[in-house]
Amino acid sequence: MSEADPTAPGARPGTSAGTAATDAAGARPRDVAEEARIEPHPRGASTARALVARLLAPVAPATVVETAVLLTSELTTNAVLHARGEVVVRVEVVGSLVRVEVTDRSTRSPSLQVPRLDASGGRGLVLVEALSSRWGSRLVGGGKAVWFELALDQR
Repeated sequence: MSEADPTAPGARPGTSAGTAATDAAGARPRDVAEEARIEPHPRGASTARALVARLLAPVAPATVVETAVLLTSELTTNAVLHARGEVVVRVEVVGSLVRVEVTDRSTRSPSLQVPRLDASGGRGLVLVEALSSRWGSRLVGGGKAVWFELALDQR
């Protein structure tokens, strides 16, 4: 298990858990999973981006890491802006798939809408829809989880 960086903005010490399995030769991680509890503050998205980048950099092409960081930022920002309370970000790599899930305390399901051209926001789910292999949401105890998946072999 690893601990969250207690000096990272928005991070809380002792709230991160992770696992990494290696192949028989002890080579690069195959399947990894880690989650972090993020304070509901605008700088929380930065903490989530750092988690995704750190976890995926050793196992994913740069294009996948960049896309995952962008989409994680969008989902985390939505959770911080629209939900109350703590946000949990979970990153998993299983086989050839990356899955990121952002859980918050709101039970309101996300709604994909195309924003007006002059709108200052509202493009997060449009990006998730366009760039992810698939995405969705589900109700969880006292809130919801919004997730996306990316193929590790995407170009």
